[in-house]
Amino acid sequence: MRNDRRGGQRRNNPRQERSDPLLSVEWCRIIDQPEAEAVIVVVTEPSLHVIRLRPKSGTGLRSVGERIYMGIDHDKREVVQDILGFARIRDLSNSASVELPVVIQQIIEDSPDVFIQQFFNRAGNLSLKMHAFELLPGVGNKKAIEMVSSRGRTGWDNFTQLNEDCNINAQELLAKRFVSEIEDRNLQPRLLDLLLRQGE
Repeated sequence: MRNDRRGGQRRNNPRQERSDPLLSVEWCRIIDQPEAEAVIVVVTEPSLHVIRLRPKSGTGLRSVGERIYMGIDHDKREVVQDILGFARIRDLSNSASVELPVVIQQIIEDSPDVFIQQFFNRAGNLSLKMHAFELLPGVGNKKAIEMVSSRGRTGWDNFTQLNEDCNINAQELLAKRFVSEIEDRNLQPRLLDLLLRQGE
């Protein structure tokens, strides 16, 4: 503590150490690589942060959706030179905006354990009047009740079973919800925070 001008004591208020959400990220998928810039725009797995990376010289153009290593072990990095930080969504190119939901849907499809077990098989009521399934685009109260009934006690084992039982494209709906949350940080409740970013 130190004295302030008024004779009282003021506490030194050190900034609370917040962990960097990118420190634990190892893999990401490319959504854009503008030729004019030496930057790759990616979505991290599984936390779905949109970030900018500087590629190593001579790596050439990479394909959209390609999975690359960006972890802290620099020896394993074949493509990534530096992590530049979070990308501003409003600054994404048109192609990146179009590819974002497609790449997120790929991530969802490649990680059924995370999304089926953690969300679709466990989702419950958010309030007395709203079920978590209603956060998905196009799913209202009636459809949510049908989905809960179809889920039963055992839940679903894979997306094919889920989609057939509920007559939906679960991966696409979840990807659209995640994109909405990425684009609008004020959208509440946030499935990204509830499912993927709890430790951040």
